Amino acid sequence: MKEYLKKQYINARGKRSSKKILIIESDDWGSIRIPNKKVQEYLINEKLIQPTDPFSAFDCLENADDYKILFEVLKNHRDRFDNHPVLTTNIVMANPDFDKIKANQFEKFYFEPFAKTYENYYPGCQTFETLKMGIDQQLIFPQFHAREHLNAIQWLKRLQRDDERFLKAFDVNCFAINDLAEGNNRANLMASYDYQNKEEFEYIKESIEQGLKLFEQIFGFSSKTTIAPCYVWNDNIEEIFHKNGILSIQSSYIQQFNKYGKHERIWQKMGKVNKLNQKYFIRNVLFEPALNPKINWVEKALESIAIAFFWGKPAIVGSHRINYVAGLSQENRDNSLEQLHELLKKVQKRWSDILFINSQQLLELYS
Repeated sequence: MKEYLKKQYINARGKRSSKKILIIESDDWGSIRIPNKKVQEYLINEKLIQPTDPFSAFDCLENADDYKILFEVLKNHRDRFDNHPVLTTNIVMANPDFDKIKANQFEKFYFEPFAKTYENYYPGCQTFETLKMGIDQQLIFPQFHAREHLNAIQWLKRLQRDDERFLKAFDVNCFAINDLAEGNNRANLMASYDYQNKEEFEYIKESIEQGLKLFEQIFGFSSKTTIAPCYVWNDNIEEIFHKNGILSIQSSYIQQFNKYGKHERIWQKMGKVNKLNQKYFIRNVLFEPALNPKINWVEKALESIAIAFFWGKPAIVGSHRINYVAGLSQENRDNSLEQLHELLKKVQKRWSDILFINSQQLLELYS
């Protein structure tokens, strides 16, 4: 009952629309996490990750087959305007260049574009070309997540002071391990925009500017929306977004507002406009089969969609990449895609006037 009432509260607030709109937002594409099963086993044995953590168990860099099989599911569904469901894929534009970082004694962060990471991980498999095919077929719509899904300065500091745990992970091209250091608000270093002083803020500013330029160079258009990694950002970060063409912010209903290393939880609402005229669009539906197999995610999502439509809100589904990759578990991917197909089938049966759009199109509708 508590969960049900929370959903009602989340959707009761904010601007309304009479349209039955469904958006699927999916984070973390392009970013490395656990490189492969052999590395995963090593990290578990060294107690650097927990095998019970779903992201450590399932999340890895996507490949061409992951994209192709996802596309086949999406192609099975169309709205009354002949639109397929489209994943707004929030892409991490780059990953650490481990060789260059080590050669520079961990003094500076070097990165490689995610398309190069695709080629390094899956040579000759045309993963990036497959992504572009999905864009052309309007099954995927990329938007900017971050330059790297990592608090790079804090990571380098751990490496510079010879943190044994992070050095062990570094040697197998991994950074996504449990962080045991005091003063960290999180259990890892994945919150890219978390900062504790002006120096760290200036670094983040540069990374966002470079990341957005890289986005436009790779895709040929600018990203108008974004989502902060781990939902950690503040007004200063929004100003950087604004100066670089970001018009709306994707978000959970809870923002982790950074105050120089400390976090304040802020409830956001659908369609809220900030002082820079940027709009917030919050995720009011969760579809994360990889996170808990005991939950009936299809029915859970349907309930949330129904509540959103009752209150005249678009249904914005949060569904991370972890659900759609098979590099660590094909069963994980197959199970999630089967449930996604079932969810979309039931959505179309229940709401024949459903409209499938992406996050930028939602911004245009609200504008």
